Parts: sequence; C-alpha cells; structure tokens
Amino acid sequence: MPFTEEQKVERAQKRRMTNALKEEARAHRDEARRQEWREKGMYLTREQATAGEICRGCGLPVIDNLGSWPGTMYLTDEQRIIYDADHERYREMHPNCDAHRWSMAGSRATHCGHCCPPIPMSREQAENIQRIFATVSERREEELDIWARTLTCGHRVEQSVHHTNREPSFSTQWCPECEITRGVVTSEKVVEAAARMAEANRRRDEKVARAEREVKEAEKAAAAARKKLAEVQAER
Repeated sequence: MPFTEEQKVERAQKRRMTNALKEEARAHRDEARRQEWREKGMYLTREQATAGEICRGCGLPVIDNLGSWPGTMYLTDEQRIIYDADHERYREMHPNCDAHRWSMAGSRATHCGHCCPPIPMSREQAENIQRIFATVSERREEELDIWARTLTCGHRVEQSVHHTNREPSFSTQWCPECEITRGVVTSEKVVEAAARMAEANRRRDEKVARAEREVKEAEKAAAAARKKLAEVQAER
C-alpha cells in the first residue's frame, strides 16, 4: 500500500531528525576528545613533532622523515607492499573511529582524526593564511542571506551566509539557549541577500536625496544672505 502524502512528510521529518541527532552525537564526541587531549596534555608542539616525538594518540611518529608517498599509480612493487601493510595496520588500529586521516608532508605515517591530536600550523602557514585574509574585503551585510535553522532541541537560530552559497554548510550549530552544540534538522532562508541589497540601496538613495536637499537649502540660504548683504551695502 503506497504511503499517503502525510506519511511521506512524517517519514522525511524522521529521517532529518535521525541524521541531525547523528551529527550532533558526532560533534559531542569530537568535542569530548579535544577536551581530553587538552586535559591530558596530548598536543605536541611543532618543534616536538619535528624533533621526532611520537604521536601521543597512536604511538607512531608524527614525522618519520621517510618522504611522502608518491601517487598510488607510481608505487613500485616493493613500495606497494609496504603501503598496503601500513594501511592494513591503520584499519586494525582504528576500526570504528569513523574519522578523517591526516599526515605530515615528508612523512608516511597516517594518523586518525579521532585518536591523534593535530599539530599546530607552522609560522609560514600562519603567515600565508594571514596574507589571504588580508586580501578579503570587509563583510558586507547586504550580500548575506539569513537562514533560520531548527535544531534538535526545537530552538531556532539564525545564520548569515553569503548569497553565492546555496545553503549553510555546517550540519551542527551552537544553541545559545541550551549552551551546547546541536544537530540541524532544517534550514530555511528567511531573508534574501537581494532584498537586503535593495534595502541598502534604498537607504543610500534616501541619504543622497537628503544630502541634495540640504545642499539646495544651504544654497538658497546663501543666496538670500548675499541679497540681503547687497541691499545693506546699497543703503550706504
């Protein structure tokens, strides 16, 4: 028996809630792990990693100085054996982590995004990022859409997103009322950037018109003052 439209809507809502709760649980897991890393002092400095200290999460070197792996299609037969063995070991060490992998340039050791604390950026990387941000123009509110996002707790929060983005990209959002990260169930655009831009243009036009009126009034007053001055001078 086919589902009714009401049943389809209800099932879709349940799927969205299930996915949002899953993302929320993942965010809480990651936040708890980062807190654990801080409390246990598991983060390495850039200098410690460069000096060869092992990762405090998995025990492998952060930088093993073996050189980065070439593309898999360029591996030699010997390299392929080592490469496959390393990846098999990784799967055995992190069977249920469900996280990204990371490694350092010039190193073949692969680390787990859930188990292994990341390494701080180098000074050069930070400077490069600063240069990139320095070229970004200042925030222009009239170019931003406003989205209302319904969270798993039922609260709604607003988020501004540039109009070139189809929708907010993050699947979780901080709830200021619950003071905790929540999963996003639905996102609805409530203010179009085009409308904000039109309003900004309207306000600008009003300011220009008001300034023009003030200039005309000032010119009229100046003309009247000059006329009065001329009359006074003529009476002498």
